[in-house]
Amino acid sequence: MFIGNLTRDIKMKFFERFEKATPRIINQLWQSDYLDTPARNEAMELILPPLRMKLWLERMLVVLGALFVTAGVLLFFAFNWADIPPMLKLGGILGLIAVLLIGNFYILQKGKTFAGNLVLSITAFMVGVFMAVFGQIYQTGADSYTLFLTWAIMILPWVIMARFAPLWVLWFVVSNAALLLWWALDLYPDMFKENYLFIIISIFYLTIYMLAQFAMSKGENWLNKKWIKLLLAIGVFAPITIYIFGLIGEYDIKNLDWAFGIAAFIFIGLYIFVKWIKKSIEEYSVAYFCALSILIFLVIRAGFEFAGDGFIEGLFLFLAVFVIASLYFGYKYFRYVTKDFKESL
Repeated sequence: MFIGNLTRDIKMKFFERFEKATPRIINQLWQSDYLDTPARNEAMELILPPLRMKLWLERMLVVLGALFVTAGVLLFFAFNWADIPPMLKLGGILGLIAVLLIGNFYILQKGKTFAGNLVLSITAFMVGVFMAVFGQIYQTGADSYTLFLTWAIMILPWVIMARFAPLWVLWFVVSNAALLLWWALDLYPDMFKENYLFIIISIFYLTIYMLAQFAMSKGENWLNKKWIKLLLAIGVFAPITIYIFGLIGEYDIKNLDWAFGIAAFIFIGLYIFVKWIKKSIEEYSVAYFCALSILIFLVIRAGFEFAGDGFIEGLFLFLAVFVIASLYFGYKYFRYVTKDFKESL
């Protein structure tokens, strides 16, 4: 009897401790080699309730339904375009926007935030459709980037008020389209080289990232999601990495100008911030991968620059060993250095 009670108490204490486990703790144990990968995956499945999968499936079906309805509206206008009077085209889209806004207000009053924000996202998309139809009817002759720029400006208040991440993604896409189309006009060829576009994109995402950090410090926890931080980090580090790849490919120190200084300052400064100050594994994983890619590409480029034709076979063997070793030891170092990092759930 005593042994049975003791065993029951031990089991209760074990499960009580296990209930306090989080994905972050399990990942730290895994990164410290206290758990192997199968054990880590099994532990994740145990602590993550099936309710999350059910909620994810429900939201995915709602999103797919909304996308199909939106596609149906667009196809209706496209198929009957020639038979619809101009004012009916504009009035129909404006009426649909008004109906969606009323529906958004009604759904939010019912406490269904996700569905309401999804309706608002469709409304923001229909604003772009309205502007495209307006431009086709009246043939204003304005540059293409003005459509996307105006679209981004008009939906920005909704984006800020909704605090809905997919709506922010839509705004990013529209803003990037405006930036790319403006850059394609080549208005300042003497001031900006073609590859400077990568630095401008990086500065744009860096500004959004800094604003997001400020908002999270004020309690806007909806921004503290893994995929949002990954998206912003990729937006900052990836363009600079591509820009540096271009400089390494040219292998000419004379091409290093003020733009390279700005790129290096952004890359190194944010790398230090996410590694030693914020210690966020999402942003640091992107920064670390980009830094490792630059190092590998630099060594490969230097090998082909200085190796003669007689050493080409040996060069390939050396570079293959170097890349494999870099990835292996780079992965081991990454697991070691990020074992105490924060990871969003």
